[in-house]
Amino acid sequence: MFLRNRWGRKDVRRRGAVMVQTVLFGGTVGLGVAALAIDTGLMYSARQELQSATDAAALAAASQLGKTEDAQALATAEAKKFAKFNEVMNEDADLVDADVVFGHAELVGSKYTFTPGASPSDAVKVTLKRDQTVGDGPVSLLFAKTFGMSGARMKASAVAMLVPRDIAMVVDLSGSMNDDSELRHHKAFASEKTGTINGVQINLKDIWLALPTSKGKPGVKNGSNPSSPSSTCAAGDLQPSNGASTPQSSGGHPDPGEEPSGGSLNPKGPRFGWMTDFGSAIVLGSYSAASDAGLYYIPKGSTTSNADVVANLTEAGYSSAERTVLLSGSNDSDTNYFKRRVKCLLGLAGWKSGKSGGKYTGTGDGDNLLESNELTQTVAYPFAQGSWDGYIDYVRSSSTQMEATDSQCMHRYGIKTFVNYLLESRESHAETPELANTPEEPLYSVKVAVQAMIDELIALETQDHVSLETFAQYGNHRLNLSSPGSGESLEDLLQEIPDELFHYQAGHDTPYTNIGDGLDEGIQELMSNRARAAATKVIILLTDGKPNVNEYGSVTGNNSAGALDWVDDRSTFAKSKGFTIYTVGVGGDVDDELLSNAATSPQHYYYADNQPDPDNDNKPKYINQLKQIFKELGGKRPVRLIQ
Repeated sequence: MFLRNRWGRKDVRRRGAVMVQTVLFGGTVGLGVAALAIDTGLMYSARQELQSATDAAALAAASQLGKTEDAQALATAEAKKFAKFNEVMNEDADLVDADVVFGHAELVGSKYTFTPGASPSDAVKVTLKRDQTVGDGPVSLLFAKTFGMSGARMKASAVAMLVPRDIAMVVDLSGSMNDDSELRHHKAFASEKTGTINGVQINLKDIWLALPTSKGKPGVKNGSNPSSPSSTCAAGDLQPSNGASTPQSSGGHPDPGEEPSGGSLNPKGPRFGWMTDFGSAIVLGSYSAASDAGLYYIPKGSTTSNADVVANLTEAGYSSAERTVLLSGSNDSDTNYFKRRVKCLLGLAGWKSGKSGGKYTGTGDGDNLLESNELTQTVAYPFAQGSWDGYIDYVRSSSTQMEATDSQCMHRYGIKTFVNYLLESRESHAETPELANTPEEPLYSVKVAVQAMIDELIALETQDHVSLETFAQYGNHRLNLSSPGSGESLEDLLQEIPDELFHYQAGHDTPYTNIGDGLDEGIQELMSNRARAAATKVIILLTDGKPNVNEYGSVTGNNSAGALDWVDDRSTFAKSKGFTIYTVGVGGDVDDELLSNAATSPQHYYYADNQPDPDNDNKPKYINQLKQIFKELGGKRPVRLIQ
């Protein structure tokens, strides 16, 4: 019993020693395992942080590519900056120049491959290291030195590229896209939303100068004109000048002499009958139609006393009795009689009155009425649709947009109001196709801006594809997204976009505004088999106005619920597909809220102001703004990590 107890106590003592040794040895191993676990966790976190820093540096570098001649230097600096922004284990991540490699990314199958040193330089590979080759050295660990380690050496790489875009260019061709060339905007005008908007320096004269001089139709012979200036103008078909001065040359002649105001620019726009001079310059804030020597004042129902009209009739050889009848408005209750009288007073027709001693012989019955069969030497209306009767009705109307802005323009006939008639009432391609080649504003500035963007895409070698969509009452798909075929270049395909756009005019098909349809055309093209799976999908919508057509093509009025809902429906759908939408509003009466909501974000909405630019002769500010906006959009290339 004693021995057993002694032996039992000895066993207890020995087991206790073993337990102490086990604890000492096991504790050391446990601490090592714990240290290893902690350092392993730190290394894992460090690798994640290093990769995040590398990704950020690569994306930042790629965003600088293709912008300037110093793009690679800027990209390297940007990569270094973002590497430092993203610390690794609370320490800077130093990046050396040699670890920023530029090259070209190309789509092979469904993935992009990176080729170092290849052109165009649209991709960059960034390698970020934490080892003995960089100043910060390996990543410090908590227990590594205990086990004879200096730290963890690690590196991470990332390749980022400028992603090619499939861009649907959606352009407004409604009738209001020429408003800033018209008399309706030459001074403060009524907003379609509320209040009034300041006028702009309109370019109506530039529209006239851009019309073909061959459209000029010489008027009634005045008996004292010089010889015909060309074989296309018969000597007997030349018209007198404005007023009793030396007669001017025929319609369309390139050197018609001085303008009534005494100018010496000798513009080359077409002339029509005795409407031979553009007249006073339209200067923002100081133009008066009532004192414009280029306009004939011929009110319906009143005797015309305009000195130029009287002088023209006299120079043309009408007798005193004929002049009295032509100037009198006593028979104007018959609108057709009035129109015939105005044509004679404008030199668009002659009157064979039948009166003794009259300008012409024969035909007329000698009374004081202008019958239709008594007109002679009638000048044909020069454009595809419209008429001189329509023009006369336009000028005497009290319900035109021109009259709403400036009532003094009523009853005043001349080159200004005739060209304005074309812009406001005969703007479509079917009616006056020649307007497509004139600088209609704001559409002309839009055309120039689109060209600036295409130039940017070509210069940057973006590999972007662009389609052209337009809208008025309905959307129209004009040009496909296209990949170069045999013998073609992407540059040539891109240039087709502005080339095609320059063929169109404000109100090309109809004057209305269906923004929803325009967006839908862009959506359909970006979802077609012509779109590239790996390309970013972008819609650029440009409009000057407010929608007034619903999804069924029905005209429902400006900002009607149906028209607004159609815009919202299409923009929401495009966003749900991951498309980026940029909206560009041009003009002073744009619906900012609608375009801001339609854009991917408010930051994707741009506004080009039509207010006067004192640094550009008070022309609309958007002339320069649009070019800058579209150039910026050309360079807004998304970046993506591909490795």
